[in-house]
Parts: sequence; C-alpha cells; structure tokens
Amino acid sequence: GGGSRHISSSFRRFGLARRTSLAIAMAGISGEPAPGPPTPAGVEARSSHGRGYGLFATAPHAAGALVFTDEPLFVMQHTGNRRVVAACANCCAFIGSLRGQMEAIFSESRFAPLLAEVGDMICGWEASLLVAGGASASTAAGVLCAHGCGEQYCSEACRDAHYRHSHNLLCAGPIDREDHPLIQFKYHALEHADTLLLAAQVCAHLVNRAKAAGGGVEVTRNLMRELLFFCHAPFRVACRPPPGRGKDGEFYAHTDGLVNRAAELLAAALQPHAPAEASALFEGGAAFFSEVLGMFEYNNIDVEVPSPLGSLFLARGSALDAAARGGTTDAPRAAAELQLVEKLLREKEWVMGCVWGEETTGIYAADGIADAVGDEDGMTDGDAAMAASVEAMGATGYDANFAQQAMSQARQAVDQMSFQQLLQAPWPALHGIALFATVARINHSCAPNAKIDFPSNSARLSAIALWPLAPGDEMTISYIRQDTDVKERKQQLLEYGFVCNCERCMSEDSGSIRKANKRLK
Repeated sequence: GGGSRHISSSFRRFGLARRTSLAIAMAGISGEPAPGPPTPAGVEARSSHGRGYGLFATAPHAAGALVFTDEPLFVMQHTGNRRVVAACANCCAFIGSLRGQMEAIFSESRFAPLLAEVGDMICGWEASLLVAGGASASTAAGVLCAHGCGEQYCSEACRDAHYRHSHNLLCAGPIDREDHPLIQFKYHALEHADTLLLAAQVCAHLVNRAKAAGGGVEVTRNLMRELLFFCHAPFRVACRPPPGRGKDGEFYAHTDGLVNRAAELLAAALQPHAPAEASALFEGGAAFFSEVLGMFEYNNIDVEVPSPLGSLFLARGSALDAAARGGTTDAPRAAAELQLVEKLLREKEWVMGCVWGEETTGIYAADGIADAVGDEDGMTDGDAAMAASVEAMGATGYDANFAQQAMSQARQAVDQMSFQQLLQAPWPALHGIALFATVARINHSCAPNAKIDFPSNSARLSAIALWPLAPGDEMTISYIRQDTDVKERKQQLLEYGFVCNCERCMSEDSGSIRKANKRLK
C-alpha cells in the first residue's frame, strides 16, 4: 500500500508533507455503492461497516493472484528523479536508447571520458537488443513533445494522449518570455512542491473535459464536484506540521501563501485559453486548488517502476565473467569488456551514492514512515553517507568542503564492493506520485490481505491477493510499514485521521495490557 510521506526541500522549514496515504474512508450507509468512477471487474466499491467506503471482492481470488489492475488518473515523475531516469511523461515507462539512459545517469561533464570509453560496447549491446526485440532505433529513442518543451514520451501514442489529457494547456514550448504566468507557476512549483504540478494537471484536464462536454461554468462545476468524491480537505487541514510543532499562525500563513500564489499564477495561465472554465475553477480563489492538494494528501500513492537496466547488466556481466574464466579464444575479449562493465558499474554506484536519496525518490527520512509499496532501492553505505550529509547540510545550506567529504566517503564505500555486489546493486528506479481511482478506495489493515505492485515498465499498478479472497471479502492494504510495534503503528496512523482497530492491533494491544498488568503485580 501507500503510506510514505514526502517533503519538498523548500517545505522543510515548516515540515509540510505531501502525504501519499491512501484514502481515509468517506462516510456511507451500510451496503451503499460508493460514488465515483466504476471499478474493475472482480471488485466493487461500497460502504464498509464502521469504515466508510471500502473495496470488496466480487469473485474468488487465490493467494498470489492478480485481483485487478489500475491506471492512474493523474501521474508525474518526481522532478528530482529526472536527474537519473529518462521516462515517459505519460505512462512513466523507461524510454530512450540504452546510451540515452546512460547519459541521464552520467550527465555531468566529468563522465564524458567514461561514456566515450564504453560507447562501442553499449552500442553493440543495444543493436543486439533491438534485433532480439524487433524494435527500431527510432522507437527505442522515444519521441519529444511536438511543441518544443522537451517532454519525452515512449511513443507517439503516449505523446498525443498526454497532450489531450492536460499538456496542451501546460506546455511551455510556445512561450518565449520568462514572466509568463505558466513559466512563473512552474518555477514556483519546482521551488516548493511537485504536487503543485500534479494539481495543475487536474485543472487542465478538467478544462479539457468540460470543453469536450460543451464547455461553460456549470459543466466545469459538475466535473469539480465529481472529482471531489474522493476524500479531500483544504491543504492547510490535510498537510501535517513538523514533529513537535503545532499548526500555528506562521504555519498557516506560509502554507496559504504557497497555495494562493500557485493558484493565482495557474489561473492567469489558463484564463486566456478557457475563460469560462478557468473562472469556475478559481471562482473561490485558491479554494478548489487547495482541496485538490488536500485530496492528494489523502489519496496519492508512490509510483516506483524498477529499472530494466539491472537485469540487463546482471545477465551481460555474468555471461562475460563466465566467458573470461572459460579459457576459450574469446576469453581475452570478454575480459576486456568485463573491465569496462566493472568500471561503469562502479561509477554508477558512486553517482547513486552521491545523488540517490530524498530529492530523487521523493521519500524523506524526516517523515519517519518508510515506503510501504515496496522496499527502497537497496541503499548502499555510500548512499546512506551521502543522504546523511545532505540532511545535515539542509539547515546550513551548501558547503563545498562538506559535500566533497561526503563524495569521498561514497567513493570509499563503492571501492570496497566486489564485482558480484556491483552486479546485484539496483539501478535507479522511476519514482513519482499518482492518484488511482480504485486503490484510493481500499482501507487500511496492519495485517492486510492485498498488496500493490508495479510489475511492468509503466505506472499501471497491480493489486495482488496476499490471502485467499472470497466474494464479499473487503480488500485491505497497509498504509505504513508493518514491521513496527502496535504503539508506533498507531502513532503513524493517527496522522491519517483514524485509530486502527484491526485484529492485529487489537491482539497486540491486549498483549501489551496483560504485560503491563503483570508488571504492576
């Protein structure tokens, strides 16, 4: 399930978090169908006794079986993650040639000699992959936005779908001045929070849907009401303050200021294209925009798409290692190529140690709640050293000496890794955030009967049964990590607005009470 939290770098002063919890259930009459979009086959959304609405199986599912898949309504890659992953802006698939992915990771000029040295090897691998997969070089390279903004896509179909969805109103390609409200909005969002960009997607998409349905203020209002079937609240209510601090006047002033400025700029950017629809979206000033951000707080989940490069390098490296040891006439060539692979992998691990962390995953250690969708991407000692260094620098700003020391520590950690450890080490995954209509209706349990996964090269998720499910069984996932005691879990879940009374919590609570009573005796 979801449950991790995110804090943008400039929000740290107030500890504002972009929660990626799943929906806090809305109130409903027992047995009543849930409002909102239809659910996939095999499940239904309806009221859950004492838990608002929930998601229920309508067919039997064995343990380990796929229950349903879900496409995101809105999704985006974290801006920091673009530093190391080239991905489709529409479906979040890894895109580009193999060399293109290498250039994303090794983008600094210091790596130009490395890319030149491994260039022939990478091109040879790529040619064999294209032949095996039946793809063309142009398909592998992906496509760019036709209007010059630089957004990348895995295909023309994804490019066109993204343009129709919202990009037609958010593309900066045709804009040639820095003071344009859309450019200023994007600067504001990059400075403060990725979710502002996602909220802009929502507004642009509603404008497009309204126009397709005839346009006008009332059509737009109806679509706004439809979207807010999901659990929502104003952002100032849904976001959380930093540990040990309440929501005081300064907190509210800072939060409201960020949201109001974003709404003001976005309204100015949309108004020339859709005056009636923009007037409906922003007739309450930033009110609707704030509710959308609050909806994200309660409903968004992390998207984590594993890199396909890991399995490729593992297979190639293992084969080269075996060939180099085989004593055949091909052994010298294999040994030479193996040296290049090891050199590239060591540099990749050093880059990961230097940049992989909060800004590239959107997952911040300060939250105290780790990602419950899956384990984090195997941080090495070098990653941990750099992450600690970056966190320590956060309060004082950039310190060149401090950064150099951290990079040296990362290099030392990488130098100690064996070749097999390098082969097994993960490549940077895509990290983003998304709103999924079906998953947003699943309630929490500390002993869940389902889990969420991203098994393919896209943001399409799969819901997998952990236990056998019978028709009528309510599906549950864990919003938080499960390897903590009941006291810590309850504390974490309070920030989602409820006290968990699942069977596991009740059992562990009873055990704690019995132990306490024994101590008193």
